[in-house]
Amino acid sequence: MFSIVRSFVLGIIVTTIFNLSVFASDLQQPHNWQGLHVGFSIGGVHGAADSSNDVIDDGAYFVPGDPEQLGGLFDRKIDGQSFTGSFIAGYDFQKDNITYGIETDLTVIDFSETEGVSGVPYDTLPGTLFSQQDTIETRLMFSLRPKVGYAVGKALFHVSAGPSIGKFKYSSRFSDSSGVTASFSDSKIALGVSSGLGVNYMIGDGWSLRGDYLFSYFPDIVDGRSALSNDAQDGFKYDADFQSHNLRFGLTKRF
Repeated sequence: MFSIVRSFVLGIIVTTIFNLSVFASDLQQPHNWQGLHVGFSIGGVHGAADSSNDVIDDGAYFVPGDPEQLGGLFDRKIDGQSFTGSFIAGYDFQKDNITYGIETDLTVIDFSETEGVSGVPYDTLPGTLFSQQDTIETRLMFSLRPKVGYAVGKALFHVSAGPSIGKFKYSSRFSDSSGVTASFSDSKIALGVSSGLGVNYMIGDGWSLRGDYLFSYFPDIVDGRSALSNDAQDGFKYDADFQSHNLRFGLTKRF
């Protein structure tokens, strides 16, 4: 998947250089980009969540030493790659070479990754093994971003930033060889921020090719706790953030 991401990056660079060199004679007369635009992009995303599982040691099962051992193993990065599809819509105003407006997109993503440990012995209780795993999933992201651009000939370069919303599902399960378990599962709509940069090239009749990079960050995708099956006072507290790097190519129509 990383080779796909590198290819996207290289494609954006090559396309930009080609547009600027081949159509340099048009740079003095920017195309008219004002108006409504809608489009669709496909891409590849690298997503990563920093998951933090704190041990709750208020009861009789965990003993001194367990929170440090378990916490050190259960704090982890959960990352992976996926393909994406995005519906894009926005409106631009233009004055000479400068454009400004707003853009929104709805992105469908198939991100589902699991990380964990299995069969690790307790430092405090030799012979008893524990296992634990976390799973993070997300399927939809939505963003609304003010946008500023610069038009040169048939090309338009832009940057954007604004709020975003993502839907996440988080699940975690702990067990040990003595039969003790703890589990947690929750779905949450999380608020975050997104920022992007990209280039459009007009190919005619209002249609333009588009390549862009969109970064999204969600600081709080889960906040919950679980209890051990044999001790309601001991358990775990869960916390995680999520970030994604999405490289996309697409086609838009301006009206």
